[in-house]
This record gives sequence, C-alpha cells and structure tokens, in this order.
Amino acid sequence: MGTPVTFEGLSNARDLGAMKADDGRLVKNGLLYRSDQLFFASEADRAKLGELGIGLIIDFRSTFERETQPDCEIEGAQNLHLPVIRDVRAGITQDKESHNRIMALFMEGEEVSPAFVDEYMRNTYRSFVEDPDVNAQYARFIDAILAMGTSGKASLWHCTAGKDRAGFASAVLLAALGVSKEDIVTDYLQTNACVAGVLDHVKESLAEKLPNAQAISALERFFLADEEFLEAAFDAARKRYGSFERFLEEAVSIDDNKREELRRVFLA
Repeated sequence: MGTPVTFEGLSNARDLGAMKADDGRLVKNGLLYRSDQLFFASEADRAKLGELGIGLIIDFRSTFERETQPDCEIEGAQNLHLPVIRDVRAGITQDKESHNRIMALFMEGEEVSPAFVDEYMRNTYRSFVEDPDVNAQYARFIDAILAMGTSGKASLWHCTAGKDRAGFASAVLLAALGVSKEDIVTDYLQTNACVAGVLDHVKESLAEKLPNAQAISALERFFLADEEFLEAAFDAARKRYGSFERFLEEAVSIDDNKREELRRVFLA
C-alpha cells in the first residue's frame, strides 16, 4: 500500500512509491501522490507540497466543487482539471448519481439506508468503467502523469475526499504498472484509516440532522472505502471487456507500448 504523507490540512495523502509490480520492481518513491482536495492545505502544507517537487496537480472534481473550494496554489505546479462527475449544485440537481444529491438528503434530514448508499456507490464505480466520457478523462490522466514523470517531476491527483474518483485513478495506474489486485485493494482501503477523524467530525456536525442509527450507518458507508465498491468496477470491466487489462487497453488507451513506457518511467 502507499506510504502516508502527513499534512496539517490534508487527511488522505500518500506516496504510491515502493508498491511491488509483478516483475519484482518497485514503484519509484516521490513521483506519484494521491490525496484529498487541497482547499484545506495550510501554509506549511503548501510549502511541503512544493518541496515534494510536484509539477502537476490533477483535479477530478466538478467545476462547481472547484469554484466552491478551490485548490491552493503550489509553486512550480500546473493544475489540470479532469472532471469525472457532471457539474451539479447541491440540492438543485436532476442527476441521481451525484454525490451532492446524497449529501443533500442527509442535510435535509431524509432517511437514507446503508443499502441505498451501497447501491449508489456500486453504480458510481460501475460508471467509471461504463461511461466513455469518464474513460476519456482517465486516459488523459495517464497521459499527463506519464509526460510529467518523463520530465522527472512528480504528479498529485485528487478529488474531494481522495477516495472514489482519485481512488479509481490509482487503481487504473497501479494495474497498468503491474501491481497485484490484492495490493491495489489494500491501498484503496487505506483511506479508511486516513479519514477516520474527518468522518467523526462530519458525524458530530450532522448529529442533530441524523434521525437514527441507520442514518449514521448510511453516512459512514458513504464516507468509507469498501472493497465491494471497487470490485463493482472490476466486475463491470470483466463483463464488458473480458478483463480489467482489456478495459485498460480498449477504454483507457493503455496499449502494450504505453504500459511499457509507464513501467520504464515509474518502476525501479
């Protein structure tokens, strides 16, 4: 799994370096970082991000999310916007697959069951595989970090919590590098330890709006990573493409040549 990087305002940041590929090589340290949004980064965090040599920040959030809580500026880093979920306004949306819709239900005191959230999350992860527009964004993600890595600079990618959109991006990259599915899942689930404090804060802040234990459990399901969510994406890839490897090739444009280039740049 990735190595956590400690910040004051970021809770879910880690370096994917040292993860083992199928040929025995390791992912290089200091080139590939995943994180939650940078809006809450402190001044010390911004300085630390600059010191890490990050030349590219990839933001998977919607335009509305970026406008509401914009990334901080990191000296020497360019910012690439690759929205994965369509733009919505919280509470004013007809997009039933929107994270904002779910949060609006919680904020309005509506009763949301854990089963409802679980199915919503599985559908979200299936869409990462089944939506060609989303596939195109992940293909751009791969091309962008490959170009930055070739120049010797690091990349950092994030969504809001660094769990779903950024988590699937990490799974795509690590699979292309030859990291085992078991290790990909382990890194994905590492989010839960990282965001435990954030989840406690959210539950406390919404305590008066959550009507019962079922609603609390549903909220936890929304904020935590679960292997079955990621497995929904792997299963969708198997059903549509025959394997996750074929999905990478056909949907994310990672052919043999690009795979070898990725491994040359990011493995040692």
